[in-house]
Amino acid sequence: MMTVTYILAAVVLLGLCIFVHELGHLLGGKMVGIKARTFSLGYGKGVFKKKFGDTTYQVTLIPFGGYCQFYGEDPNEERSGQGFEFLSAHPLKRMVTVVMGPLFNLFFGVLLFFAMNIIGYTQETNRIYIPEPLRSESSLSPAYAAGLRSGDEIVAINGKPIRGFTDIQAGVIFSDGETLDFAVKRDGRAMNITVTPSMQEGSGRYTIGVMPYGSRILIAGVMHGDVADNAGIKEMDEIISVDSERMATPHEFTEYIKTRANKEIMLSVKRGDETLDITLKPRINTVITLREQGKGEDSPYTVAAFDTSMLEKSHSSGQLALNGVKHDSFKDFMNKMSGLNEQKITLEKDGSQYSGRVSIDRRGFIGVYPALSPDMIEVRYGVVDGFTQALVDPYDFIVMNIKGMGMLFSGEMNVRENISGPIRIAKIAGDVAYYKGVSAFIILMAKISIILMVMNLLPIPAVDGSHLIFYTIELIRGKPLSEELMGRIQTAGVILLIVLGAFIIVNDISMLPFVQRLMN
Repeated sequence: MMTVTYILAAVVLLGLCIFVHELGHLLGGKMVGIKARTFSLGYGKGVFKKKFGDTTYQVTLIPFGGYCQFYGEDPNEERSGQGFEFLSAHPLKRMVTVVMGPLFNLFFGVLLFFAMNIIGYTQETNRIYIPEPLRSESSLSPAYAAGLRSGDEIVAINGKPIRGFTDIQAGVIFSDGETLDFAVKRDGRAMNITVTPSMQEGSGRYTIGVMPYGSRILIAGVMHGDVADNAGIKEMDEIISVDSERMATPHEFTEYIKTRANKEIMLSVKRGDETLDITLKPRINTVITLREQGKGEDSPYTVAAFDTSMLEKSHSSGQLALNGVKHDSFKDFMNKMSGLNEQKITLEKDGSQYSGRVSIDRRGFIGVYPALSPDMIEVRYGVVDGFTQALVDPYDFIVMNIKGMGMLFSGEMNVRENISGPIRIAKIAGDVAYYKGVSAFIILMAKISIILMVMNLLPIPAVDGSHLIFYTIELIRGKPLSEELMGRIQTAGVILLIVLGAFIIVNDISMLPFVQRLMN
């Protein structure tokens, strides 16, 4: 069922957005008298065909996406010079035909937003949760340091109203690192707290170290072949209790498991409508922790913590040294480490250096990734407000994407982490459809359709934006650019798109969970 949902979600989302785009081109041509030779639902040879007027409408064997082919749009084909031929038509008519594709993506996105505003949908809460590790001195989050606390409701940022967690994320990511004024509600009291975001290492995004608040703990991932997997724990199981004790946070759950090495525990989980009691025994997991003394009278804080399997992997690649010395075997390394327990050491791992007082802990471990499931809030408007918001949301989303592209080009934002192609979009579509439901999937489709509009209007050769530039130049000059120059520009554009497409596909594949597990 899960596989079918993922496939259908990808086909419906990408296929429908592309089809709407091509429908825009078709209707744009009809508006100005440019005739389409073929309008296809799907690519390839048509299996169902019907000709109406001058246009053949067809459905292919795989009705995914589509295309619109106009008479006289190929520079190499012979043209009669009549106005219904694409390249024979006036530049303004061609511009209308071209721009209607992206505009239809915008209209489609606005229509979906409007429909969902009236019907109602859920989104992640505007209350925040600050994970326990981000409350310690070594990794203190900007939010906690500024005075924000778990359970706080974020009402506005710099005066802009906040409806859900995505609004908080957008406000922080595009803050340029400048101090933000948070309007907060805590236990019924209103307050204002200023927070300065910090750059998240590796991703190139600004962050304040918060997550959406939640009251349920879910299993976000299960390590293949480990204790939980062998006992029958599944991804997305909800943790009800451990040994009849309720757990409030993933951190509390993890800390409980750590103290139960080699001891049988009873894990109660909810899977769909069924509650299961699963007995398992956490295995011993050895962890090397380096701690440094805090400032003044502050207690020691953790510099770094490593699972022995992580260290063994680094040793096998020759990237592990203890006090500047590399050991022939990992066993020798661990023996030497054991002799230095509670002493200050320097550990070199994978090109990075860590110093602190070492402790060797043997903890319980079952091989799961617990995560807090965000609380959801319902969003619904009346007709007038719903229509207004259906214009505001796309506008904000377009501005956010343009800012994001600027940050990608300037190097402020990590390209690999923040660029997505069809494979990654299909994965996101499947995740949203399977785990969040139809309403969230429709909102995602609205956003993807709007992104397609933005991308197609970029002045990149071989996409709609470049054609609009060419036809504008032709309108000003009174004649088109030479076919030779146009050919060179389009060829360069196609090569660029192929190279970029190859990078995006490889990047998409590398981000898939099973590939990440193989790489790690």
